[in-house]
Amino acid sequence: MIKLRLIYCLAIVLGSGACSTAPTESLGEFRETVLIEGYLQAGSHVSNIFVGTTMPLSSEYDRDASALSDASVAITVDGATHTLSPAPDKPGTYIQPDLIVESGKTYHLSVTTGLGTATAQTTVPYPPRASGAAVLYVGGDPYRVTWEGGTNGGYVTSRQVVELLERIPPENQFGGGRFGGGFGGTIDTTGFGALRDSIARADQWRFLQGQSQTLNPIQFSYYGTYSLLVFALDENYGDFLISSQQDEATLDEPRFHVKGGIGVFASMAADSVVFQVE
Repeated sequence: MIKLRLIYCLAIVLGSGACSTAPTESLGEFRETVLIEGYLQAGSHVSNIFVGTTMPLSSEYDRDASALSDASVAITVDGATHTLSPAPDKPGTYIQPDLIVESGKTYHLSVTTGLGTATAQTTVPYPPRASGAAVLYVGGDPYRVTWEGGTNGGYVTSRQVVELLERIPPENQFGGGRFGGGFGGTIDTTGFGALRDSIARADQWRFLQGQSQTLNPIQFSYYGTYSLLVFALDENYGDFLISSQQDEATLDEPRFHVKGGIGVFASMAADSVVFQVE
């Protein structure tokens, strides 16, 4: 599952819950705010819903110290409410292993703490339909994966290792500048783009709807089997990723889609292409 760290709104979100574009304006008195970080993936059970609080700028952010392990957390879907339980040895994290996430369904999250109740909802997208050749040849043409889908949130891709074989001889790799071993499953964000007319028009922040990913053979250091996963994102996730790429001159606020708190409650669905590097 994709794991993207939250990019916080620096002084303003942590201090008052609303960003200002005036850098000389007083931040006012610090007020704790409920922080939610939760991602649902189609086909997987509900896990890793983090609940915590913001911390003042004068403190170094510590995830465990900010965690709230006594919250009441529930998800409602299809009219049924499912209570989440604290995860062992993971402060502030809540899970429900009996609830499997399904595409097309809307999941409503409710988090109640001593600071009040925060709510959010996400409609899980359907997975894209990805396709690509079975073999990427070292020394050959670039390898291209294409996909089709209907989400408005955009797409991200992740390359993962299935099986590594022997190292590719340097003379076959056409010089340096390569990445090793297929990225180990991290997310390649270099293809992110946005349509952003102004700070006031946050509704126009979106991923550009890419439909393909090209891999160069020199990006691989080992022969073997790899997969490229294509994740369709819901609008919550797409809005957050784009809007959290802040302009240093304005510090405009990310789009959280959380009522009564800040953070992100989002969903995704993936398809994959498995290929050999030969």
